[in-house]
Order: sequence, then C-alpha cells, then structure tokens
Amino acid sequence: MLKILHTGDIHLDSPFARLDARKAEIRRDELRSSFSAMFAFARKSSVDLILMAGDVFDREFVTRETLSLILREFEQTECPIVIAPGNHDCASPDSIWAKPIFPKNVHIFRSPKVEKFSFDDLGVDVYGYAFVSPEMTECPLHGLHADDPQRINLLLAHGEIGVPLSRYCPISRAALSEFGADYTALGHIHNAPPVEKIGGTVAAYCGCPEGRAFDEAGIKGAILCEIEKNGTQADVRPKRIRISRRRYENEILDCTGAETLADIEARIGACMEEKGYGEDTLLRVTLQGRVAPALIVDTHALASRFPQLFSLDVRDETLPAIHPRDYENDRTVRGEFYRALAAQMECGTPEERKIAALALRYGLAAIAGENISET
Repeated sequence: MLKILHTGDIHLDSPFARLDARKAEIRRDELRSSFSAMFAFARKSSVDLILMAGDVFDREFVTRETLSLILREFEQTECPIVIAPGNHDCASPDSIWAKPIFPKNVHIFRSPKVEKFSFDDLGVDVYGYAFVSPEMTECPLHGLHADDPQRINLLLAHGEIGVPLSRYCPISRAALSEFGADYTALGHIHNAPPVEKIGGTVAAYCGCPEGRAFDEAGIKGAILCEIEKNGTQADVRPKRIRISRRRYENEILDCTGAETLADIEARIGACMEEKGYGEDTLLRVTLQGRVAPALIVDTHALASRFPQLFSLDVRDETLPAIHPRDYENDRTVRGEFYRALAAQMECGTPEERKIAALALRYGLAAIAGENISET
C-alpha cells in the first residue's frame, strides 16, 4: 500500500494585511508552525511520498526565516517530496526553485511541459508541470497518457478544472480522463470541493492548510491518500485531515427586536456557544434585522467584548424597526427627521440605506436626549 500526503496552497509569508500588526505576525508564525506540524504528521504517519501542488510560498520572494524552516523540514523527512510550483511561487529562472539548495529527496518540476519523476522502489511515477510565470493559459496535458498502466500513476497539477478561460492552467475533465492517472493531486482552489472521480482517476484539491481570510472559512488541512493497485485496477482512498491552527468563520445573525447593545452581545455569545467558537476562531458576524429605532450599534465595542476569540469583526446591516404610521403624521421634529430620511431608507442603494438608517438612529437618540458623543 502506498501512503501519500497531498498538500499545497500553503502561501508561506502571507502578509495577513487585514489584521493588526501584532496579530498578523502571530498568524505568519502560526502558518510556519502549521507547515512544521504537517511534516511532523507525515513522518509520524510513515508516508511514502509527499506531493506539494503549488503555491508553497505566497510570492517569489521568500524570507530567510521561512527558507530555513522549509529546508530543515525537508532534510528531516526521509521520503521523496515532489513539488509543482504554482502561479504565486512560479519556477522562473530567478526563483527559489532554481537554486541548488534543496536536499536530494526533493524533486521539483521546473518546466511548463509535463515531466515525470519515477520512484522504482515504490512502483510509482509522478507526472507534473510547473508555472514558470504568474499565468498559464493553456493546459499541457492534452494528448498525453501515463506511460505504464501497471505502475501507480500520480498527476501533480496546479490549475482550475472546468474553467476553459482560466489564466491559471485550465484543466479539462476530458484531458484528465484521457491521461489515465490513478490519483490527481490538485492545487489552486483553497476551499476544496468534494473529491471527484473523472474517468479512471480520482481527482482532489487539497485546499489550503490554513485559511488566510474570511473567504477561506472553515477548518483547513491536507489529504492523506492510500493507494493499492492490482494490475491496472487501483483502490484510491483520500482522507482529509485537519492541519489549521485557526479557522475563519462567517455568521449572519438576526437581531430583530434587539433594544440595547447588550441584547446583541447576548445573541453573539449564544451563537459562539452553539457553534463552539473559541480562541482558534477569527469570526465575522453580520448583524441583520430590525432593531429599536434609537439603538446605535457600536461594532467596535461589540468586538472588544469577546476576548475569548482570536479576532471578531462585526458588520452592521440592521435597520431601525419603524412603522411608518408612527412617524408619518408626527408633526414634531422627530417626524420631520424621519420623513427626510424615509425615501433613502426604503429605495436607496444599500450604502445609502445604511447611511440613512445610521443618521436616523443618531438623530432619534439625540432628540431623546441621549449622549451620543462617545458612539
């Protein structure tokens, strides 16, 4: 039985620019720690082969600290490591992949044409290619086939399946089926879709081992794949494993009926408890629904009240719960103020509705004599 660790889209040295400087540095350190944890898992699990499907680095420039880390992990790992550079860390002549610094067990595709590394002790052929620039508009697989159907044939590919106009290697299902790999180890899509059977090949995106933003939500990891082959028939069993130290999560919270900031705080707390969010979570909560007209939702205050989370980002999309009949015939300043904003709240663009609703809240609070100087 062949045991493979399939990873990619690690994006070491990502800036994490949306976080403050301290937390961004923590996340960069954690990303490096996750890389080390992944290789420690590979050694502990006695994998026979590690496949890295591109974008190991976030860009061609690599910090000295990160380079030292990956070389140390590569040197401590006895099994072969095969790398197919992607669009972020392409194998240009000046790239890190062109330097003679890697241990002998590291095998790197450096051509945009399909090449092969053979591991006779494993009975395995690994096919793959490299991005040599940030874009690759044609797929190099068309018309090609694995050489020996009796061997375990693996395809390591960075690209997009089923996106014919992709600038990042458009891979057709027909080309994958025709190529005839037993397992296709894919990279580029961070939110990994389900494993797919395409002709005779099992194709899987590993996804990223650590999310880096709210569009990469959920627990992230890699794939541990076991393969047994009898003649030309392969039994391929990919299994997703968690690697991520943290996870990004998005929640939409209905705050209808809330009268105070404490009401909203309680609803956020209940959501966190129900979903099990804690110190490993970077959470974005979008507040919706209709709340008390004079309630000013202080998103910064709310974000500061949950130190048990690594990070909380609160987005306010609530609207004031106002029935027109309460204000349309009101001849006081309150009614005039409402009528001045009503059209924008009901018919404006999303941004106009948001501004009008906020203006109404501040105005009603001020008319009621509330202190709004600190909100």
